[in-house]
Formats: sequence, structure tokens, C-alpha cells
Amino acid sequence: MFELLAKLFSRTLKKFQNAENQSEKKSLFFKAIFYILCALVSLILYIPPGISFVEALGSVVVFIFIIYSVIRALKYFKIF
Repeated sequence: MFELLAKLFSRTLKKFQNAENQSEKKSLFFKAIFYILCALVSLILYIPPGISFVEALGSVVVFIFIIYSVIRALKYFKIF
């Protein structure tokens, strides 16, 4: 999971570093900020109103663990 995120971030950083002019760098920066804000807003909106913060945080941790386990299994069987 972390390797996948690292690849995505490194690809984005390479685009940012290879940008030739300032307007292209600003555009990439604002796109990144926009995507982060959209992800945070959607995360907040999809949380049901009846659960506590600890339950929501626990579900995020379990989700990340499941994704990590799936990626490890796919790598073990040389599928991914």
C-alpha cells in the first residue's frame, strides 16, 4: 500500500519538478490541493451521523489494513 502511494507521489513530484514555467507549477499545486480537499470533504460526508469519532477512525484503520493485506497477498502470488 505504501509502495503504491509512494509511486503515485513520486510521479506527481517528478511532474512538478519537471514543470518548465511557474504557471504550470501553480496549476499542479492547485490541482493537488483541490484533490486533497475533495477527498477530505467526501470522507466527512460519507460518515454516518450516528457513529463516534473512535468508530470512524477504527473503520479507516481496518480499511487500510485490508487494502495492505490484499496488496501483500497479490504480491505473494505474483499477480501484482
